[in-house]
Amino acid sequence: MTNESSVEKITIGLADMQIRMLAPRDKEDSGSRISFWWGITSAAVVLARHIESHCEDFYGRRVIELGCGLGLTGIAAGLAGANVLFTDYVSQALEFAERNALLNGLEQGAFDTGILDWENPGPLQEFDVALGSEIVYDYFFHGSLIRLVRQILKPHGTILLADRKRLCVSRFIGRMISAGFNCEETTHKLVLGGFPDQEISIFALTMS
Repeated sequence: MTNESSVEKITIGLADMQIRMLAPRDKEDSGSRISFWWGITSAAVVLARHIESHCEDFYGRRVIELGCGLGLTGIAAGLAGANVLFTDYVSQALEFAERNALLNGLEQGAFDTGILDWENPGPLQEFDVALGSEIVYDYFFHGSLIRLVRQILKPHGTILLADRKRLCVSRFIGRMISAGFNCEETTHKLVLGGFPDQEISIFALTMS
């Protein structure tokens, strides 16, 4: 368990609620140099706000968060009434995701955590919705992620991907469409005081 002196507290404001998060204070000692799980991305904030504004789409659903990091979007889904599985490749990320879920009032039986290797996922249950924020930056894992999504989604299930407009994203979306997914894109502007506005896209990819 992480020492309390080594964590910092962050509050993420959504439309009607605030989500409290714990994050590692020392980013250099955060468990992995190949994953940036310890930060909260703009895409994750936009996706969490989207979930809050579409809570009826998540109530009673089985949801998996891929590359959960600190667990922001999974927590938003849990607060909307979903049963959530937080997954990441880094065990310390799952420790923080669990602590953050409990911190925000999610009950033990309403969520779980699990290590997930996209290349060797093993047997998994099926889910209504998968969530991912800025998880397609590495081209090497695109094929593995597409196979994983096909494995874990129920028929007509949906993965919601939030990301900035960049080449790796358009390449991945193109491959998903070629793999038989229907895609709907919405663009959202994130305004943060003192910083340039950011445009984030949410891609709803549904198995046809």
